[in-house]
Amino acid sequence: MPRKYVVALLLAVAVATYWNALDAPFVWDDDIAITTNSSIHDITTSLNPPIETPVSGRPVVNLSLALNYAFDGLNPFGYHGLNLGIHVACALLLFGIVRRTLHRESAASGIGSPDGVALAAALVWMVHPLLSETIDYTTQRSESLMGLFFLLTLYAAIRARDPRKKREANKKSGATQKRAAPSGSPLWTAIAIASCAAGMATKESMAVAPIAVLLYDVVFEFDSLAEALSARRVLYAGLAATWLELGVIMRYWPRSTVGGTAIGPATYALNQAQMIVRYLSLSFWPRALVLDYGVPQARHVAEVVPQLVLIGVLLALTIVALFRWPAIGFLSAMFFLTLAPTSSLVPISTEVGAERRMYLPLAALVVLVVVQIARYVRPRRMIAVAAVVAVAALAIRTVERNRDYATALSLWQSVVDRRPHGRARFAFANELMQAGRHDEATAQLRLAVADYPDARAGLGTELLLQGNVEEGVDVLQAFVDANPSLPNRAPARMLLSQAHRALAERALSQRNAPAAEAEARKSIAFDDKNADAHNLLGAALASQGKLREAVPEFQAAVRLDPQLQSAKDNLVRASALLSLRR
Repeated sequence: MPRKYVVALLLAVAVATYWNALDAPFVWDDDIAITTNSSIHDITTSLNPPIETPVSGRPVVNLSLALNYAFDGLNPFGYHGLNLGIHVACALLLFGIVRRTLHRESAASGIGSPDGVALAAALVWMVHPLLSETIDYTTQRSESLMGLFFLLTLYAAIRARDPRKKREANKKSGATQKRAAPSGSPLWTAIAIASCAAGMATKESMAVAPIAVLLYDVVFEFDSLAEALSARRVLYAGLAATWLELGVIMRYWPRSTVGGTAIGPATYALNQAQMIVRYLSLSFWPRALVLDYGVPQARHVAEVVPQLVLIGVLLALTIVALFRWPAIGFLSAMFFLTLAPTSSLVPISTEVGAERRMYLPLAALVVLVVVQIARYVRPRRMIAVAAVVAVAALAIRTVERNRDYATALSLWQSVVDRRPHGRARFAFANELMQAGRHDEATAQLRLAVADYPDARAGLGTELLLQGNVEEGVDVLQAFVDANPSLPNRAPARMLLSQAHRALAERALSQRNAPAAEAEARKSIAFDDKNADAHNLLGAALASQGKLREAVPEFQAAVRLDPQLQSAKDNLVRASALLSLRR
């Protein structure tokens, strides 16, 4: 099949599937990764992304965002467009990998049209709604861009062994096995190593790429591990060297959310057992997709026995297949291998799961299913019909999924409807507040605090805005007390200072000077630079005849805000009364 037709078809189908996603707004982590990320405003600074952000330790991703910013500022269209372009490039590479592999194995595979099977696999994978997050959710280009370098690394490694040279070498040596004579292309070897290095600077999940290349070679290129290591030592050494690069990146840009002690490996693994089974389910029936699965929860082994058994059986079958049916075993192993960095034992405290993690694992599943259908389904024209139906159905489902991203409000509504949890309710409530739907927002926040305690910050703020000051203060105080040293408590302290100041004002208006004094002191405890609070404390003290204590408070208020006329007047009066007493 001419290459230009493949490119044109993949591009046309991609645009038809994602046309309604290109104008989607920035959502969630896009705020700190793009809109407030000043490092992307200059190409030269983009290679040093800010720490503790979605682009931390991912300079290649940050550079790509900087290119978008240089081209069209903060217009989401360009960002989604580049995401789609990356996705199409990945589909092309997947087509190339499957096509070349099937051509080499066609005699034994029983597949009539390797090009057609490869194209069907690439199309099904490309339009699958489980991958829509990498286009719709701008920041998650980190997954697809890493996937691009991963697939390019594997493709270049395959191209590095020229089949024509191999056949000539086999003839000269009298070899009968198709993988007997090692050969290699320095150019494609260099491309594979460079691509692997770029992938390591894109996302940490790239760490498994060198293992994937070696596994491919042992299954499809060589007759033993020793032969592969002997023939391709330059390639493997170069790929392994990129692990050192990854180590430097992870040391320079550490992530407090990965591998921490807050969530143990065992707890995380039990959560992942549930998530992996869900990923498998969504691969075949992609309904009820969600943006945010929440944080890992405490789990007991008894809760996930069915999932653990299923995964154990699949792993056992994978090992058996690697010896009995190596091609099938390779694809099954690739599913687990590419999913392992995020869905095994290394805890990620901020999210229990994410559909984007299936970007590469889904490719292995799709190829496995498509190849088996092509091998066993007859007549062959039924395969083409099935492929068209599958691509059309998946594309329509993806178009529907894109609509969830039309607004941040509709997106978080979809999460709360399909998989309600505290963090999703908190995000949904924030969008409801911006839409002026405060009663609904408060209701969501009250539900959110049950399993997402940080939602108390939003609930307390909303209660204050609605005039429910006492409850708002109690909620915000609980939020601060839970982790007083965290930086995100600072805004709550400012709000508490203002709330206690408002309570002091109310107490004074009700001629309750002792209560006003107590509230004013609490306000100052949260913000000792609050001139109004010092003025109120002085007034409360003066109302109780404590002029000697009141004067310093009025003086502090004037010092902090020389324009505060009431404090000036109060100081004059208090000083005059105090002088009369003398």
